[in-house]
Amino acid sequence: MSLYFAAAVPPQELRQKARNLSRDFANRFDSVKSFKNFPHITLIKPFSFEESKEDVLVGNFSEMNLKTTPFNVNLKDFGCFPNKNNPVIFIKPENKEELQKLFDEIQPKMNFHSYAKLNPHLTVAYRDLTFENFQKAWEEYQSKTFEDSFLVDKICLFKHYNGKWNLLKIKNLE
Repeated sequence: MSLYFAAAVPPQELRQKARNLSRDFANRFDSVKSFKNFPHITLIKPFSFEESKEDVLVGNFSEMNLKTTPFNVNLKDFGCFPNKNNPVIFIKPENKEELQKLFDEIQPKMNFHSYAKLNPHLTVAYRDLTFENFQKAWEEYQSKTFEDSFLVDKICLFKHYNGKWNLLKIKNLE
């Protein structure tokens, strides 16, 4: 079994801005995991799939007939999941409805996998962010501003191997 997930990936310039924020969390709040990952908005959460049937997965992903056309995601300011064990700080997409619509279209076509709701966000700190450091960071970041946008014109399928997520397939929105 291997792990896979699908995401909307911002362009390089915006990814760099998000990585700079993650670097700040790594340097000042001892949270390096998000800095080691790449900025994205998860559409289909990581799931296990039989690697020997990967061609079927990639085929299903490639052949999805999506009606969603490209759209802009507006990112504004910061949000958090203040979970005591796994707190997360993220950049908030303003227009979640478009991402939800895309998720609602993709999810049934990936018929082996089911989630009822999407909670879109672009993570800048997670996993190794202790709750104490989360509280310090959130005290600062809850009032910080951030504003940017990007065109979602494709979705990407990733596979986890060699200790990192690797791009497996791109599906363009038309």
